[in-house]
Amino acid sequence: MQRWVGLMALILGLHSLTAWAAEPVKINSLLTYPDMYKMKVVQVEGTVQNYRMRHFIGERSKLEKCIQVFSVEDETGTVDASYAALCQMGPVMLKDGDQVTIEGHFLGTLDVRSVKKH
Repeated sequence: MQRWVGLMALILGLHSLTAWAAEPVKINSLLTYPDMYKMKVVQVEGTVQNYRMRHFIGERSKLEKCIQVFSVEDETGTVDASYAALCQMGPVMLKDGDQVTIEGHFLGTLDVRSVKKH
């Protein structure tokens, strides 16, 4: 029984670490210290701007992919982002003006892995 409880605590702890980055980062901080955040998972809150959608069919998989390209603006700055997903899986669809929290790898732009609309 103790081993089972310990295993469940470990699983829940690991899940919480991978679910969302700890605290949102101000965009100005990303732009001022890009080497500090490079390749790290960060969370940013802001407003979607300059939204564009691209569709394509995978050559081998034949699955339709939706690539959402946009900027996110907070009170300190703006950063470009892209969010790729299979269209059939019902990804969160964005539009200009949406208030969002996004999480992704920072590479000078954000490679988004999850989106929450407010």
